[in-house]
Amino acid sequence: MKITRKNNNYMFWIPVVFFLILPIILERYLPIHFFSSYWFLSLPSIFIVLFRFGTKSGITILCVSSLIHIFWEVFEFIRTGELISKEEFEMIAIVNLVKVSVTVLTAVYLIKINQQKKELQILNDRLEKLAHMDHLTGLPNRLMLQDYINKEITESEKYNQKFSVMFLDLDRFKEINDTLGHAAGDSLLIQVAERLQRSVRKNDVVFRLAGDEFVIVLKDITKEECRNVADRIISEMSDSFILEGMESSISPSIGISFYPENGGNYQEILKNADKAMYLAKLKGKNNFQFV
Repeated sequence: MKITRKNNNYMFWIPVVFFLILPIILERYLPIHFFSSYWFLSLPSIFIVLFRFGTKSGITILCVSSLIHIFWEVFEFIRTGELISKEEFEMIAIVNLVKVSVTVLTAVYLIKINQQKKELQILNDRLEKLAHMDHLTGLPNRLMLQDYINKEITESEKYNQKFSVMFLDLDRFKEINDTLGHAAGDSLLIQVAERLQRSVRKNDVVFRLAGDEFVIVLKDITKEECRNVADRIISEMSDSFILEGMESSISPSIGISFYPENGGNYQEILKNADKAMYLAKLKGKNNFQFV
């Protein structure tokens, strides 16, 4: 049976009302005023409303329930013909005021704890993200790459698909880094990351492995499609880069491996793509080679 939102709200209010009127029901059948004078029986309904609708609604219902309890006790005195003294009325009001104060303070304390938990969760999420992201380029890093490839292996086995891994190294990067300085080298890496992301398909993911090494994982791709992506990358890199106010040129050497032809696990796939990249360097750089 599908539970609608209306039915869900209806079921929600049952325990709220129950806990609010429970003190009055119990007092009717017991000869003491203990249940309506103390806050612990109506407390559950306040917390239910508090965490469902927020502090304002919870405290409002708490105050309303306290007023009902005050009037109920006064009504009981009148109904039974007992005379209620000023001191007794003040005691009833004070007890309910204590009930409100304790519950409000408890609510504020619990809300503070909840806020701290949320802040801690946000901090943990940020730390988790930083652990899997390259701080310079904003690309996923080596740690994320291994998890991603392992996930792709599982999905490829499940759906009988293949994926490709491109291992890309920048030619002349060390020369530029040593000549213009590390700041220029960092700027170059950031620009390269942006161009790589423009060159790949929507579902492909670019990773920064280390230094001037990048890895691209291309999902569900043929060899011909892989050639097209590699050609776009080389074409994109052919335009000059602006470093320290000067134009500089750099080219990529790209090695390409496929799963499952060139390896059945993360290490084998990446190792073979790395070998193909060195083959591209031996063949004159600024080109791509398959395993």
